[in-house]
Amino acid sequence: MAKPLQNQVRALRESRGLSQVALAEAARLTRQSVGAIETGRATPAVDVALRVAQALDCRVEDLFTQPAAESVSAEPASSALGPRVALARVAGRWVAHPLDRSDIRHAADGLVTAGRGSRTARGSIAVQPMRPTSELERTFVVMGCAAGLGVLADRLNSRAGSGSGRCLWLSRTSTAAMDALAREQTHLAGVHLVDPETGAADLRQVRTLARTRPLALITLARWEVGLVTAAKNPKRIRSIADFGRRELRLVTRESGSGAQRVLEAELRHAGLPLSLARSARVRASGQLEAACAVAMGAADGGIVSRDAALAFGLEFLPLSAERYDLVLPVAELNDLRVRRLLDEVASGAFRRELESLGYDARTSGDRVTDLSA
Repeated sequence: MAKPLQNQVRALRESRGLSQVALAEAARLTRQSVGAIETGRATPAVDVALRVAQALDCRVEDLFTQPAAESVSAEPASSALGPRVALARVAGRWVAHPLDRSDIRHAADGLVTAGRGSRTARGSIAVQPMRPTSELERTFVVMGCAAGLGVLADRLNSRAGSGSGRCLWLSRTSTAAMDALAREQTHLAGVHLVDPETGAADLRQVRTLARTRPLALITLARWEVGLVTAAKNPKRIRSIADFGRRELRLVTRESGSGAQRVLEAELRHAGLPLSLARSARVRASGQLEAACAVAMGAADGGIVSRDAALAFGLEFLPLSAERYDLVLPVAELNDLRVRRLLDEVASGAFRRELESLGYDARTSGDRVTDLSA
């Protein structure tokens, strides 16, 4: 049941140093009418509310406001939470995800109210919801580093009249996404973990998690990962081996990312020290940020996916083709939100858009395998 609006007329009048008489004169009302409005004995008609708002130099909606929503107790997904968080219901409990630099484009679902990052005795935090909790309960969290996941979320969220909830994409490395799935802090994880020796998909982390609950692997698409350089390759970089030249600068990715694993494997093959990757001055969070660093001249090269290279008009030297998979519990496949998502992944329109971004979408939506103990 909706809570009654809070009457702010008296507070606004007093904050402006006006008496009831002065407000009545400015709004062309009687003092008795102003008193009745302030005490809630009378509800102003639209024209009266407009005159009162004009006299108080505020908006009509400022006269009567929604009461603040009650805080919810949420499990923090990170020890480094700022005041703004994404909030979702996962495995029967509220989970608060930090909105860091890569997520600043998202409007906050909630604000941490018990002090920045502070916890209660049980390790939870108090969060003030910025959206109705009935809406937040239907939020479906997707984690992964592929920009195609952002396109997928946007397509799902743009469907008019959909009552099955919002899809929230959080850009995270494959390892971070799998860790969040293991802790039941996300509904779905996007992964592209590759064995650096064989180039084949490395499912060890997924198989380990599958010992606790059966998991399904479904292909989002295949993509190429490669070395990018500035447009027209002015420094004539032909391979990772060229970064043995002191003047060349690498942009690296977070530890645990697929791109960082590829970079370290290429350095090994070229006989170069891994310190080139681990001590680089420029470190990016996500494919697009790495590509942006090269485009802006902050670095001379880095490992990114083809879609990121296309987005910034960079030269792209392919190194490997990888399958990007979606991992989720088998038990969740009948969830309406999951069915909507998988229907979209397999749709012709989504495949065509992925292909325009440089993905190979011929197997999009294919169920690769189910893993269990």
